[in-house]
Amino acid sequence: MFRAYNVFSLLRPARPRHPLVQALFALLATCAFLVLLVFGLAIAAIVMFFGALLRAFAPSGSVDPASNARPDAQAGTRATDGGVIDGEFHVVEKSLPHTTGP
Repeated sequence: MFRAYNVFSLLRPARPRHPLVQALFALLATCAFLVLLVFGLAIAAIVMFFGALLRAFAPSGSVDPASNARPDAQAGTRATDGGVIDGEFHVVEKSLPHTTGP
């Protein structure tokens, strides 16, 4: 007969009972965690460094945030004022509140 306990007991080995071995396993786990943490921080620092280099030495036109807009919308109607928002708008009709009773 299939028992779930047998499967889970295979996946979770028994902890050692000797206190010194438990301390060594705890030290090993802590060291492994610290190695992974340092490795992740090093990769994050490298990615940030190369991203900053790419942004610093990129041509001025390639990092333009408005470059993803449609070309036909930018044809001759460039807003000179920073407070103007250009876009397509749709009017949404406000529905009447639902009332019950006479």
